[in-house]
Amino acid sequence: MPFVKTNMEAEAIKLQTLIDSNPESKAAADEFDKEYAFRKKMVLARKAAGLTQKELQQVSGLDQKAISRIEVDQKTSPSVKTLMKYLNALGYELDIVKAV
Repeated sequence: MPFVKTNMEAEAIKLQTLIDSNPESKAAADEFDKEYAFRKKMVLARKAAGLTQKELQQVSGLDQKAISRIEVDQKTSPSVKTLMKYLNALGYELDIVKAV
């Protein structure tokens, strides 16, 4: 199959338009974006603390594989207890706030 050059920005706009035109797709995409942003914040908090996943394992008591799943695995959701261990080891706490 020959390589086809595409304009990625144009393709991204088409995809976003398609997603926005379907309420179910829009809701799923929004949920994905929120979860991705949350996981990214957790990674940034770990890195700001100057810890590798292995070092966080030692501080939190969580398995390094569990830490990796928390940070990158969109297929599974960690338990509240696991999230609390991760965050507490970094000096954070889990809280519930009303969405804006």
